[in-house]
Amino acid sequence: MSSGSLSAAGVAAAFSSTADDGHHELVLAVADVNAISIQDRKDQTLLALKSELMAKLEKEVKSLDDDSWMFDGPRSRVNLISRPGGLRHGHKKLTASHDMAPQK
Repeated sequence: MSSGSLSAAGVAAAFSSTADDGHHELVLAVADVNAISIQDRKDQTLLALKSELMAKLEKEVKSLDDDSWMFDGPRSRVNLISRPGGLRHGHKKLTASHDMAPQK
């Protein structure tokens, strides 16, 4: 393998069979540049994913805020409505007790 060949990962080979120290420094410098560009691409990708995730999260929060009116009432009222015969049955008991006026 020659000293100028690339490894399978696309990073310049860091070792060669020659004893030229200047060439080793050049190869290591090229490897550093490739590592920086890889880190830059990773950072850009993470920023893009983060912005996409935040946009989806904001959309979901807005959807939940739009639907929040359904859950605004007191809980006891929701339970009365959801029971079979709920609100009407309780209402009959109240009106029956009001109809019984004290006799004179």
